[in-house]
Amino acid sequence: MKTFIRPLLIGLLLSGIAGIGSCKKENTDPNVLGGETIIDLTAVGSETDVYLSSGSTSLNTKVKVVGNDNGMVSYEAAIDIHSIPDSIIDLVIQVLPQLVSYYNPKDVIIGTDAQGRITATFKLKVTSEGMQNYFVDGKPWTFRYNDAAGTKYTVKRNSGEEINATVTEKTGLDDWPMGFMYIKTSKVEVTAPAADPVFTKITFRANHKFGLVYLKGETKSGKIIEVDLVPWFLI
Repeated sequence: MKTFIRPLLIGLLLSGIAGIGSCKKENTDPNVLGGETIIDLTAVGSETDVYLSSGSTSLNTKVKVVGNDNGMVSYEAAIDIHSIPDSIIDLVIQVLPQLVSYYNPKDVIIGTDAQGRITATFKLKVTSEGMQNYFVDGKPWTFRYNDAAGTKYTVKRNSGEEINATVTEKTGLDDWPMGFMYIKTSKVEVTAPAADPVFTKITFRANHKFGLVYLKGETKSGKIIEVDLVPWFLI
């Protein structure tokens, strides 16, 4: 009997140790983003039309994918200041530098080119599962398309302050207009920190096929800035 019980106990003990080891290795990092990295939305050379509006003024431009390194996608955009209203120029010139200075994003560069256009280059991780940005102190902040209403996403600043985003709406219906069609979206809302120099609240909508399709910023001065994004090549 002893010759049977001893190896049995040893086997159970080793199994328990292995189980503990596997639990320790389990990945609970909320910022691990899986999914396919080769998708139509992030193909190099693809462009998305961007429509920005604030009050009675508007701006149309494009964002182009210039690189994709295993899902880490590089984008660039340029705005011709000679073709847009002064109110939009003032908005862009004032808002972007303040936000970059306050949030200290990673891989975001704002400048001008030889044609006098305002240029912006930035990176996001984009997969079939979701999106990940590095706009707050260069830290990953992840959103997933399949997450249910009520899901919260948190990024912790170098100062220790936490900023939260929450999925506040997910109807599962094709009820959001985009171009000539309606699509399903997740609505995510972010209450800006009190020290944010520009915004009090940011809202965005995203779709599993089209990615980010809408942004709304509510400013401290009472202005509403809305941005619609349409990747026509996917329609």
